[in-house]
Amino acid sequence: MPKVERPSNNSKWERINTIYELLKQSCDGMSIQDLSKQMDVSTKTIQRDLYEVLGEYGAVKQGRMWKLDNKKAEDNLNSNERIILGILDEMAKNAGSSFYGKAHSLLKQISQQLEHPIFANVESESLDESHIELFSLLEKAIKTKHTVSFTYKKHVFDVQPLKLAFFDSFWYLLALDINEENKFKKFYLKSINSLTIQDNTFAINTTLEERLKKANSIWFDLDKELFDVHLLIDKEVITYFERKPLKGQTIIGKDADGSVEIIVPITHEMEIVPLIFWYVPYIKVLEPQWIADIVKEKIHAYHQSIQ
Repeated sequence: MPKVERPSNNSKWERINTIYELLKQSCDGMSIQDLSKQMDVSTKTIQRDLYEVLGEYGAVKQGRMWKLDNKKAEDNLNSNERIILGILDEMAKNAGSSFYGKAHSLLKQISQQLEHPIFANVESESLDESHIELFSLLEKAIKTKHTVSFTYKKHVFDVQPLKLAFFDSFWYLLALDINEENKFKKFYLKSINSLTIQDNTFAINTTLEERLKKANSIWFDLDKELFDVHLLIDKEVITYFERKPLKGQTIIGKDADGSVEIIVPITHEMEIVPLIFWYVPYIKVLEPQWIADIVKEKIHAYHQSIQ
């Protein structure tokens, strides 16, 4: 069990460390009154020590007695850190039983206290044992910058693997196709078969790495130049763009009515068009005009089809 770190020349922390050791050695626990007499301080002081400090280190109250909960004490994490682990544990449930079993086991190695009042409905496809193994091999190749070979939809590919990407609930491999002059391609993870890591290595320049960070969806195309889309967001929905900004999103102005103009860099219109439809009529394309025309045409076509 971790000891409470005690700053030098601080009687408070000397006292707290002693209380911790007393609770650690006590099988039946100790009451606040017992600790007060033992430490020769008031019961209010002991209460503050237990509730404000030692609670983070595993001290729990059972009736009148205070004990150390081993599950809380042994991971040496604070409450915020345990909450983060709890959220990760809950999110892992949506990736299938095989993935969750491994994730939960790993998280429990960090903290034994994974019981939490958290619910996370994160849409994610399930990954079985074979997909997890494939994931592991690709991660290794990406880290060591080794080329890989695999079968994909009855075709054999030799690629430089760049990133494992999670777009719209599905996993993809982002890679450069060696046989097509390093053309940028995206491969759905579950459709990759017979993968082998080759001896050849490759290098990635920093410019490419930075561009990959701006990918908003599976439609992102590394071979195309980025261009800016200006959107006017109504005050009714601006909070969603503040809570979860798009990759590269920049707020450049706010109107008197509360609406906000943002700029989003993209490489393909389908990176932004589905999002626009999601928020219609609370979103408007200011420029480029051809993106606005695509939205108008699709809305008009839909309106005609339901008349």
